[in-house]
Amino acid sequence: MSISPLESFVILYHPDMTAARAFYEGKLGLELREVTYEWFVGYWISSKHEMTLCISSSPEECARWGARGKGVMIDFVVADVDADYAKLLSQGVEFLEPPTDMPWRLRTATFLDPAGYTLTITSYPSNRKKDQK
Repeated sequence: MSISPLESFVILYHPDMTAARAFYEGKLGLELREVTYEWFVGYWISSKHEMTLCISSSPEECARWGARGKGVMIDFVVADVDADYAKLLSQGVEFLEPPTDMPWRLRTATFLDPAGYTLTITSYPSNRKKDQK
């Protein structure tokens, strides 16, 4: 494998956050990882906390990537988005979006797999790591 993921996210786009949280927390009993915004939550999936299931009810994101649109987006967290972006480019991977600093303090780059699923590589900027301590 050319990239070495530190953790991965599966993001489901859901139009009703209240119903989604009732299902994933109440019915499935998933452990809440974080509530980033009222429209975005994450749940730990693996016991080693290497995989997170995220739910987004952002209308813009639901329209762009939701179940009635393109489906699921997989996000691989890597140590350095720019380095892995360069590696993947050299292997012929075509990106939809180059590494970009997002307003929520992550750096991401977006591409598609051969079937058309949206994939991203993401890293936490060094200032975010300092903020978390």
